[in-house]
Amino acid sequence: MIGKTINRYKIIGNINNRVVMAHNPNAVEPWVVWWLDSDGDPYSGSYFASRNSAAKEFMERAFCVIK
Repeated sequence: MIGKTINRYKIIGNINNRVVMAHNPNAVEPWVVWWLDSDGDPYSGSYFASRNSAAKEFMERAFCVIK
């Protein structure tokens, strides 16, 4: 999954194929964190201007996955 492009965002982080963090340097908000459904399709994305904010959201969602 890492390295795959979804909606012009390149996946740079993946937790159990349930939550991903992605980057698109050409977007107004270049960082996104998505949940993935069982088919690997993204939903419920949160978009960010800063990598740190996206990383924080990614880690918070990751803890939901591993509970």
